[in-house]
Amino acid sequence: MLYLGLDVGTTGAKTAVIDREGKVLSRGYREYELIFPGENRVEQNAEDWWRASKDAVAEALGKLPDPGEIGALSLSTQGATMLPVDRRGDPLRLALTWMDGRASREAKELSDSLGADAIYRKSGWRPGAELDAAKLLWLRRHEPRLFRDAAYFVSTLEFMNLRLTGRVAADPTNAAIRQIFDIGSGAYDPAILDAIGLGSDRLPEVLPVGAPLGTLLPEAAAAFGLSPRVRVYNGAHDQYCASLGVGAVHEGDLLLATGTAWVVLGVTGKPLYTPSYLAPGIHPVPGLWGAIASLASAGSVLKWYKRVIGDDFAVMDREAGTRLDSSRGLFFFPYLAGAGFPHGMPELKGTLTGLDLRCDKYDVARALMEGVGFETALTLDEFRKAGVPIRRMTMTGGASRSRFWCELLGYITGCEILISREADAAAAGAALIAAVSDGCFRDYGEAAKRIETRPLALPDSALFAYYAEKGRKYRALLPRAQEMGRPPESL
Repeated sequence: MLYLGLDVGTTGAKTAVIDREGKVLSRGYREYELIFPGENRVEQNAEDWWRASKDAVAEALGKLPDPGEIGALSLSTQGATMLPVDRRGDPLRLALTWMDGRASREAKELSDSLGADAIYRKSGWRPGAELDAAKLLWLRRHEPRLFRDAAYFVSTLEFMNLRLTGRVAADPTNAAIRQIFDIGSGAYDPAILDAIGLGSDRLPEVLPVGAPLGTLLPEAAAAFGLSPRVRVYNGAHDQYCASLGVGAVHEGDLLLATGTAWVVLGVTGKPLYTPSYLAPGIHPVPGLWGAIASLASAGSVLKWYKRVIGDDFAVMDREAGTRLDSSRGLFFFPYLAGAGFPHGMPELKGTLTGLDLRCDKYDVARALMEGVGFETALTLDEFRKAGVPIRRMTMTGGASRSRFWCELLGYITGCEILISREADAAAAGAALIAAVSDGCFRDYGEAAKRIETRPLALPDSALFAYYAEKGRKYRALLPRAQEMGRPPESL
């Protein structure tokens, strides 16, 4: 028996097939486009999700001796991407992604009328234009006929579940990030829905992660090249799936997912509400919770700098690693995509200070990577202040392939670093949901024992003291850097 995980993310669909030992046997990947119809507007075509998923699954199945061994599947998906559909599940417009910021006015109105803290306490997420509560209100005002005619308002998970099984089903992690679901009561929140003007009958049913949804519809089975007897289990938000995929399933475990944005997900014993707005949610492991923090200016900043200087990542890694002395007084506050957690200042711009005639482009590269490391350390401090007993942090994603950057994070944070051997942790985590739900493993704890990670050695003990001192200077400079990073119109 084999298990398939399908991750329908922001830029593409990934698949991972695992065996009964939890080993990944094959993978597939297909990209799709983001659509930019105007300022602060970022959309996607949901049919692209479906087409890319079929192709990614076909690629993974093509690498297996017997694709007929697939017995069950589950999904990992991007969160807070909203789509109105008809009763058959066909899209009525392009999806408004989690990056879409058109509903800023509506987000402020909901915050003013319901209270920002009240919304945060219910959903676990601070009010924002990118989440569905505000986008649904925007849709009602600006596309009233479509709002009236839509049978359901779904996110990526529910769209895929509906196409695969005929059931319009969400899970608590995706329902919460839509900001219309109360994680305390486990139900849609009537006050938020009333403010939007939406009834819960037009929203998906919310079922636990791993709940059985049935078997594949005949047309879905044919499209994906699978047996109609394949069982489908309810999936989860991609970061929660990634935590399963790297074995972060015990209280105190931390996942650092390094992509365009970096996401820290801590596993906790209770929901955490903090002044910095850690986002608590119901973890797939029964009895545990997650807490999410997002660093918007992380991987995207290094990608920008790579484009600016015209070098590849390997060259930057190698050269930046030799610039310890010449970059000693250089500080890069990496807010090129705004200052995310724990600052909550999306309007801020980046700041570079300490530049002198000795510095070259690789000194700046090192300072940039250090700056992201210092921001990660600030994030871990928020977890510690909230009482999370941090034991270790498992890295996955692009930065985990840079030994130099991983070492910097270890020296800067003082945290034990584990490197995941699985590149597609979210897809692997979705496959584990299918395997655990299907009875292959007793629970996620047993499944986690099969997941391979390697500890990162930090051989230069003197660098702990060096970065403790440089980190103190970074924090001391932070207020001034943020003042300099404010756009001129706000000064």
